[in-house]
This record gives sequence, C-alpha cells and structure tokens, in this order.
Amino acid sequence: MTRVGFGEAVGHFSCKKFRDLAMGCDKIAPVMKLTRHAAEPSRPGLNYLAGFPSLGKRPLVIGVVTSFGEATQALRFAEKPFDLVEWRLDLTGPGAGGERWLDRCRELEQAGIRVLLTIRASAEGGQWTGTDEERCKLLQQGLDVVSLVDLEINSGLLPRVVAAAHAAGKPVIGSFHDFSGTPPRAVLEEVIARGWRAGADVVKLAVRLQAAADLPLLLDLLKSGTPQQPLCVIGMGAPEARLTLARAGSCFAYGFLGQSAAPGQIHCTDLWSQLQNAADGRR
Repeated sequence: MTRVGFGEAVGHFSCKKFRDLAMGCDKIAPVMKLTRHAAEPSRPGLNYLAGFPSLGKRPLVIGVVTSFGEATQALRFAEKPFDLVEWRLDLTGPGAGGERWLDRCRELEQAGIRVLLTIRASAEGGQWTGTDEERCKLLQQGLDVVSLVDLEINSGLLPRVVAAAHAAGKPVIGSFHDFSGTPPRAVLEEVIARGWRAGADVVKLAVRLQAAADLPLLLDLLKSGTPQQPLCVIGMGAPEARLTLARAGSCFAYGFLGQSAAPGQIHCTDLWSQLQNAADGRR
C-alpha cells in the first residue's frame, strides 16, 4: 500500500504539535473517555444515521477541508455545493494555540454545516504518524462538536471509537483505503464484514482502479449495501468512476474545496453539479 503525499501544497505538521495537543486534552473536562471501559456499548437496533434523512436516497456530497482557508471558503458559499464537510485534521494541523481546529469545527457546525472528523493514518494515505492513544484523545475532543467521525477498519481503535461515538449519539464511518490497486473480491468482502462487526454505521472502501474488471467489481459490491448498512465505494484515479459509483448507490461522494486530497477527486462544485443534473434527469 502506498502513501499519498500531499507535501508542499498542504504542508506537514510535526508529530510533536499533535502530541502536545493530545496531551492537553487531559486538562479539558472530557465528554467521553475513549478507553476500553469508559464508553457505553452501542445499543443494538438504534439508528445512529437518523440525523441524515437523505442518506441512501441520493449520494451525499462531502467537501474535503485540508486547510483553515478551505474552512473559511466553506462558510462563504452562498449556495453550498456539499451536504457536509470532512475536516482532515491530519492535514490541517491543530492551528495556533492547539485548539483552533476545534473552534473552526464548532463554527462550521453552528453555521449549519455538519462536520465529519478524520485523522487519517499514514498507512492509509494520511499524514497522521502519532500514537493511537494520541488519536483517541483528539477524537474525544471532536465528539463533543462534530456530527460524525471516520476511522480505519484496520485500526484496533475502531470498536472503542464506535462505542464512544454511539454513546454520544453520533455515527461512525469505518473506512478502508488501498492506493496501490483494487484487492480481490474476497478481501473486500472480508473488510466490509469486519467493519459491520466493529459496529460501523457506514463502511467506506476507497481503492485504486487498475484493471478493467475493477469498476464492475466495485459496482457489484455496492449491491450488498442496505439503508441500514450503507456503503460508500470509491474508485480512485478515475473521476468518471467516482461519478459512476455515486450514481449507482454509493452513499457518499467526496470532492475537494481547494486542494485535492486523493487521486481522481473532483472539485466539490463540479461534483455537486453533475450529481444534481443526474438526479434531475431521473425525475
């Protein structure tokens, strides 16, 4: 699996800055401790996606925020070309004073823009290189403000984060990324099953398209999604494949606001327009 380098365009933030921020969380009255015993277990049968009534009826567009400037841009849209935004904390860094990111997430939420918090690990294309416990503490802060969180299915933290998020009444996206290619069907089916077992509310697969058979495979996998267990499936590297999968039932479609965060990603405004036009054509 290869790492996507965002390098010069996004900038790198030292692990020490994140570590200092994470350690500072202990000084805040915690909403939820992400420990093995503090979080309540998920309640079976409870729909944590109830706050997203359009989910499953059409692909929700997620505008990816990779910098503080892009957050400002998101606030300034007269007509917003997204349903929610993803705050990539591993890319934005914490901001001045260590907590500026949380203030901006709160500002977005108060403006009616729902925020998905993601701290993507370097092993799956992100820039987070800190420890799991440091990531836990940052997610702990975020759960008091944002609407939902994303964590890799391959992370051992996922069941703990699911329990903490569900105790706060918020959903979790369990995600899997492969920037080198599209794994075999059996591997992807096993990843999906692990995501559901861990309690994820949405399972997201983002894989690199390499062979002609890859897109048909992803389209077929989408058929296993249900309103109760929605799938987000992304074919990286080919913008048209992203649109095809969104139109075929992928519950989320990701677009960039300023700086592309993944191969083949489409600008949010273009993505919104094309998906809206497709929906209008079906009426």
